[in-house]
Amino acid sequence: MKKLVFLMAVLSAAVVATPAFSQTRPELGVSFASDSLTVPVMINAGGLGTTFATYAALMNPTSKSFPVQVTLFDSAGTKTQRTITLSAGELKSYQNFLDTVFAYSGLGTVRFQSGVEVGGSSDNLFILSAEIYTTGSGVRYGTSLPTLEFPGTDSRSFSVGVTVDASNRTNVGCFNESKVANTVNVTVFDGTGAQVTTLQLQLGPNTLGQRAVNAAVSGGYVRFDPSGPASCYAVVANNSTNDARFIPAVEFTP
Repeated sequence: MKKLVFLMAVLSAAVVATPAFSQTRPELGVSFASDSLTVPVMINAGGLGTTFATYAALMNPTSKSFPVQVTLFDSAGTKTQRTITLSAGELKSYQNFLDTVFAYSGLGTVRFQSGVEVGGSSDNLFILSAEIYTTGSGVRYGTSLPTLEFPGTDSRSFSVGVTVDASNRTNVGCFNESKVANTVNVTVFDGTGAQVTTLQLQLGPNTLGQRAVNAAVSGGYVRFDPSGPASCYAVVANNSTNDARFIPAVEFTP
């Protein structure tokens, strides 16, 4: 998959093109323009005393116009598709992406594609950023979301730094990347490695599932063991402000 690599230095920025199918692991501070990116969870729904929405910005850094196919996988596994056309150098931003593009309320996983697999070209490169935010009590709190080029693994993965107490809550979630049922065993540990609790996500084909961690833990971590490819995460939120931290699961393959 062809990419553009953007290396941000302290006082300057340089643009470097990488060869197609490069297997080089990106260094710190490097991000990619791509023809396929997935946001593991977007939301347009009410929450604990507030409402949550997802901001998204989609930009075409190339010199030609092309369409981006956008696919929403909702919590029932239903797939809905829309097309966003980007002119050369154009940026389109959405204050509530799921509502504006799909007229959808709830949780979902969203995939953006412009390459060969959707009838486009590997040169159709775009840049994407996304953020879940809330404006409860007249104050805006935002949580940046990852944009994944190679989402999903059937290997063990970890989200580190979770807390559940009187002031904070933690949710865990996974998107099932496969077209068959997927069981994800979730284990929560404290900072010493002692097991705190377990739960399980039973995911239908291409579905997103999320559950609350209902056991107290401070400075702990979450282990995900899926039966098939899945993109997993944890979210730690403050109960008073709903300010949150999104923790993508990191794959571990010994």
